[in-house]
Amino acid sequence: MQLSKARIFLIMSSLVLSSVMASLDSSFTPIAIPDMIDKLDSSTSEIVWVALGYLIAASGPMLLAAKMADGYGHARFFQIGTLIYGLAMIACAWAPDANTLIILRFIQGFGMALFLPTTFAIATAMYGPDKRGSALGILQAANAVGFVMGPVFAGWLLDAYDWTAIFWARIPFAILAILLAFLALGFKHPFRFSERQQTYDYLGAVYLTLSLYGILYGCNKLPVEDNHLDPLVWIIFTLGFVLFYLFIKQERKHPDPLIDLSLFTKSNDFTKASIAFASVFASFPVYLFILPIIMINGLEMKAWDAGLALGLAALATLIISPIAGNLSDRAGPEKLCMSGAILTGVGYTLLFLVNADSTVLSILPAMALIGAGTGLFFSPNNNLMLASAPPERAGMVSGLFGVLRQSGYALGFAVTASLFTAIQNWFDLQWAYSSVKLGSLQSANNITDIYHQGSQWSPETLVFILHIGVLLCSSILIITLVNSIPKIRLHASRQISVVLASVLVAVVTMGSYSLTAPGTIVNSEDQNIIIANTPNVLAFGMSSRSYDLVEEANAVNTEGMGNIKSDDISSQAYLMRCGFCHGPNLEGIPGLGATLEDSLFLQNMDIQQTIQFLNAGRMPNSEDSISGGVMPSFSWLPDSELEEIAMYIKSQKISE
Repeated sequence: MQLSKARIFLIMSSLVLSSVMASLDSSFTPIAIPDMIDKLDSSTSEIVWVALGYLIAASGPMLLAAKMADGYGHARFFQIGTLIYGLAMIACAWAPDANTLIILRFIQGFGMALFLPTTFAIATAMYGPDKRGSALGILQAANAVGFVMGPVFAGWLLDAYDWTAIFWARIPFAILAILLAFLALGFKHPFRFSERQQTYDYLGAVYLTLSLYGILYGCNKLPVEDNHLDPLVWIIFTLGFVLFYLFIKQERKHPDPLIDLSLFTKSNDFTKASIAFASVFASFPVYLFILPIIMINGLEMKAWDAGLALGLAALATLIISPIAGNLSDRAGPEKLCMSGAILTGVGYTLLFLVNADSTVLSILPAMALIGAGTGLFFSPNNNLMLASAPPERAGMVSGLFGVLRQSGYALGFAVTASLFTAIQNWFDLQWAYSSVKLGSLQSANNITDIYHQGSQWSPETLVFILHIGVLLCSSILIITLVNSIPKIRLHASRQISVVLASVLVAVVTMGSYSLTAPGTIVNSEDQNIIIANTPNVLAFGMSSRSYDLVEEANAVNTEGMGNIKSDDISSQAYLMRCGFCHGPNLEGIPGLGATLEDSLFLQNMDIQQTIQFLNAGRMPNSEDSISGGVMPSFSWLPDSELEEIAMYIKSQKISE
């Protein structure tokens, strides 16, 4: 295209800014998830859809958007996509609840699906085949810069403000990106360089998007709580596979499909490289999702420290990727892919050394190896996919990169997030039901201590979940490693065997390691012999434990907790039974997230209803539980004391 240097500079500035915005979004969100869970009064299984919804909306329509842009105009698609993406991102900053935020993220992901594939096509058309490498290099560098700087800036913003800052801090850039898109490429008549096609595979795009949603929804929901008993969850999950089957049928019969399935049937190398590419991204949630939560919530590091650690991994990938691309022609791409998968696995293994006392410095070597391993893998793998496809399908293969990347990561994210939540729920249920069983004084104290230290959000529990995640994601890397072995042919039956072997390794290793789970409560006969002459009790000082023991223990723990009048009987009863978790004035103990000051649940209760609630308690799987934490039953207390506690709670100034 014949354009002035000034116009080319303006257009490239627009493309680079939008590309940086997209890569920043991918690296910003994982670090903000812990704060979103806390500030939005949500759960892990719900908040993960802030990321999953974005990935699904970006993956499903991306191939169709790339093909439609060929006919309707890449410039116009870039403008519309940037506009949708920018406005949705701005709106995210004011999302009042988790559901609204998830919907806005779906819209934002759809905007990215429209504009991201067009950036490479526009740059290539402007620079021509002679300078195409330079143009693509600029855009790849822009993506890399976003991934490197994103975690660092996200950490700084979260330390200074909260999760909304990762959206409102980018409002000036979003406005600038929208203005540049229209100014550089034209308002009324944006330039175009291809003819409109006659047919588009709209139905295929719908099938792909809905199938991704159904499969990922099931993977995320079924392992958690009692969702496996919900027929609706199973229906959505099953429909996901049915729609994927319909997508395959649609692609086989459509004259111009989104994905040419013959690429997989005719070239075993292409199939292997595609599966390896998707599976390596499926392993990423162990350090992009679980690790930031453990560092911020469990190890009590600053978000800035977590951002620096993730930024180191991105920086290592940025440095190694071009070196690996140059080496792939001489050493062979498959050997480099194997080396990259092994190095990434070693990095994951180093995360197994993380414990409740680890510092950020002890995590950096693992991040460096993970970043170097993925950098060693990406360029050779992509080169192998392009080399294994016919030249006329190069554009389709380039679009397939995005779908495989987003889909692989989304699947790994859904499974890992559900595992995270399932383990937390399992721990809390075991402790909750143990607390209402008669046992030894020692076991009752153990359970009480567990809840005082944060229960399912305690450092030991979160580190255990990280280790389980390492075992899971390392098992997924087996698929990447096997599919990167040179000169080995893997047909459908062998691929299924590789996947099943990976699943078996994951189940065996995670099951074996679970035997060492922290916070296990033992009430064996031997233990009762060791602590003979102690009463049989329930946790939280309930049942037959003597009143003097409870009073003495609470006197130690409530020292300095607040200005409670000694002659206020109601306050003394509340403080002795509830002050551990909820604080002397209902403000909550830091780290436990158990504030009652703004509880709508309590606002809607009268004295008698509050007494009934104290009598019944609440288990973590209760439908009206927001936090997922246990509320022990106080049915063992006399009615007079229950009334005193209820009166004190209602007497406090609960925010209306």
